[in-house]
Amino acid sequence: MSAPPGSKPAEPEVRAHADFAAGWDVYQIALEDDPHPHWRALRERAPIHDAGNGVFLVTSFALCDAALRSPALLAGRGVAESFGATGFLREVMQSWLMSLDGPAHERARSLVSRSFTARRVAELRGFVREESERLVAQAFERAQDGRAELARGLGFALPSQVIRQLFQIPREEWAEEVEARFQPGEPLPLLALAERFRDRLRAGAGAREGLLAQLGASDPEHGRLSELEIVANAVLLISAAIDTTAGLISNAVLCLLSLPGAWARVGRERERIADAVLETLRFEPPALSASRSVPARSELGGRPLEPGSQLLLCVAAAQRDPARFPDPDRFDLERRERELLVFGGGRHFCLGAALAKLEAEVALGALLDRAPALELAAPVVWRKDNPTIRAPRELFVRRAGGG
Repeated sequence: MSAPPGSKPAEPEVRAHADFAAGWDVYQIALEDDPHPHWRALRERAPIHDAGNGVFLVTSFALCDAALRSPALLAGRGVAESFGATGFLREVMQSWLMSLDGPAHERARSLVSRSFTARRVAELRGFVREESERLVAQAFERAQDGRAELARGLGFALPSQVIRQLFQIPREEWAEEVEARFQPGEPLPLLALAERFRDRLRAGAGAREGLLAQLGASDPEHGRLSELEIVANAVLLISAAIDTTAGLISNAVLCLLSLPGAWARVGRERERIADAVLETLRFEPPALSASRSVPARSELGGRPLEPGSQLLLCVAAAQRDPARFPDPDRFDLERRERELLVFGGGRHFCLGAALAKLEAEVALGALLDRAPALELAAPVVWRKDNPTIRAPRELFVRRAGGG
């Protein structure tokens, strides 16, 4: 799948947006239906774009990779700024793993990572397979005029059920307390989730089993997470587990259906499912960016950076950098350049990376079993509620050729 042919786009202008603070209005690009030409033009002009007010958008692979791995840089303010977080929500965002550095981060990560070991992920495979098969069957049973909706029916529903299983919360309660709060096209309900899990924790719910109990368990070396840290990381795990994995599943289906013959080929050659997931993570990643803060005067790519500068690392643009990936605007199942930045790098590498890939691979397998011939049934409607996530708001498909 290649970018539409045409002349080189004109030099873009980064426009101010009322919902973003000065400098952070560069996030507006991510809300376009196709932001990739805009990011490409910025990278060709300057791989570190001065967005104003001390914010710099980084679009090259080498520079994003260096910043993600640099021990000299600190966690950035990007996610909090993208939500305009204030009050209790800002406290929550400042207390979760993405916002911590140094000993505080090492301690919290050690405590949170206990629930995401390779063994625990492997133990979930059977549950992921059963849920994928159930949800795929349900999506086609509910199809109207032959059109099944997969963005919510499979993409959202599967990771939601997997993280529910980790929390050990009954389905009905989860549907009411969590899933009902995630509405298509609406901002993530982070504050409502934080307040609900704070109340749940204080009421003793989940105190003996499940992820909430595991987050609160004491460790001989690292101690115990505070109430705020437990709530913050519970919210982070839920939002990240649902939102980004939902995007990965839907984006993978979309990429395969947009490339002639790709869906049928992956159906015949099931070993290609893993390739399709990895290439989706490169070509159309659900998580678009990460951010870092500059604590002391330094430089990146030859550009001087003052203390307090904020780097918005656009990994979606970096993973289409022709200096790293040949023919980067083409979705290619044969691609062997697999070094990705979408899960971060260094000490902030995503704890749920293995689980997200497992869910996407199993979901694609279940969908291929049910519909070996599949096609898009309507134009894609992209989400516009979150500039850090790229995913369809709706994804309608139908069986093709009697498949």
